Amino acid sequence: MINQLIPYLWYFFIYGFFGWCTEVVYMASCHGKFVNRGFLNGPSCPIYGFGMVLVVWCLTPLKENVVVLFLGSVFLTTLIELVTGFCLEKFFHNQWWDYSNLPFNFHGYICLKFSLLWGIACTMVMDIVHPALEKLVRILCSTPGYVLLVACCLVMLADTIETISDILKFNKRLEKIDEVAQRLQKLSEEIGSNLSEGTITAMEKGEEWKENMESKKQQKEKERQEAKEQLEKLLSQKMHANRMLHAFPDMKNRVHTEALRRLKEHARHAKQGKMN
Repeated sequence: MINQLIPYLWYFFIYGFFGWCTEVVYMASCHGKFVNRGFLNGPSCPIYGFGMVLVVWCLTPLKENVVVLFLGSVFLTTLIELVTGFCLEKFFHNQWWDYSNLPFNFHGYICLKFSLLWGIACTMVMDIVHPALEKLVRILCSTPGYVLLVACCLVMLADTIETISDILKFNKRLEKIDEVAQRLQKLSEEIGSNLSEGTITAMEKGEEWKENMESKKQQKEKERQEAKEQLEKLLSQKMHANRMLHAFPDMKNRVHTEALRRLKEHARHAKQGKMN
């Protein structure tokens, strides 16, 4: 049983790496620079690995029929992209990619354009790349290969744990940004309200009341400045998840939408400042 699973583990790691390379090339062609386009820190896109493992496992017996291979690839890759996107959002409240602006999409998780592209890519890979890869994996199914495979598993496990930890911290950061931003807005409203009411009352009650209101105003202004500085500090923090904002510019957070918008805007202004 284990011997039967080992080739699929190799397919997962190799196709995950190929997928990462594909994403890097795509982003470089679109933006003219390197972007580490992956959920993890390392050079791997697990969704590509899982997708190709599923295609190889389910469709190898049918690969001689190109039409069935293509349609099956479209279905399987679309299914795994939908499930992955849905689960990532449910677990982490973040939607890493968003196809909402493309026609024939489903809640931004999947769309017809990329489903067809995945189908074409998988058909070509199964016909051209996979036969050669099978020969390579047979060579790797040896003692040195097993050691390397275990090392790959341990590295990816550590990377996954670190990434999940960073994302949970990132979500806490978004929550804190929302809290501080709401407090800042409340303090600003209180200052404005007290200023207008205090002016009218001071005219009626005299200088002593005016001094008292001025003292309260200064205290509220001090609290507002402290909240503003705290918000700026939160927005400026360097975290692993900041790389994800760069790699996935369409990333959304359903719980802290406004905080994520502030963070993206701050990152964009900081980037423009460096360029200038």
